Amino acid sequence: MAPIGTLTGPTGNPRNNKVRIVAQFLGIELNTTPNFVMNVDNKTEEYIAKFPTGKVPAFEGANDFKLVDSSAIAYYVASQAGSNSPLLGQTAEETAEILQYMFFAEADFMPALAGTVYPILGYMPFVKPAQQFSEEQLFRFLGVLDAILLNKTFLVGERITIADIAFACDLMTAYALYLTSEDRKKYRNVTRYFKTMINQPAFKAVVGE
Repeated sequence: MAPIGTLTGPTGNPRNNKVRIVAQFLGIELNTTPNFVMNVDNKTEEYIAKFPTGKVPAFEGANDFKLVDSSAIAYYVASQAGSNSPLLGQTAEETAEILQYMFFAEADFMPALAGTVYPILGYMPFVKPAQQFSEEQLFRFLGVLDAILLNKTFLVGERITIADIAFACDLMTAYALYLTSEDRKKYRNVTRYFKTMINQPAFKAVVGE
């Protein structure tokens, strides 16, 4: 199968990985840009002409079709498997649930994680009250997710959907950079879920062991 388009952005970026894992899961080919330099290549006149927001990753497909935002790109890639794509909802209700969890990951969990971790990494100023508030929100959202996963293997139904791939990619940063062994035990349902996801062949193919 010929590539459906080009995914532009650093290949090791978690948001980039989200799209690549979806493609890997479905056997869909994508062109990538392994030599892309963040905050350099996405600020060129050529890039801004194509993608005015300057956001990364970005996607360019056939017939001048362009997208930014990793979740939108991942959803589009998942749709290329057809109306019965295993990663998408098969009913209106399933689709709504999938979108609900994707929005939860993007609008709630990731901002809390970024506000917790980025000041420590030097990506943004360290303002203690703001960082502490973000940490409180992060652990609250982990608690919510832990409760949701109490009797579930996956977020929607009994199969992996794009919502699981999106959330697991966001969880990677938390597990790699912040959560302690005690945190992992406390949110044991999230930890079980995370391990299930990262041990999927499509994950391993993109991010390694």
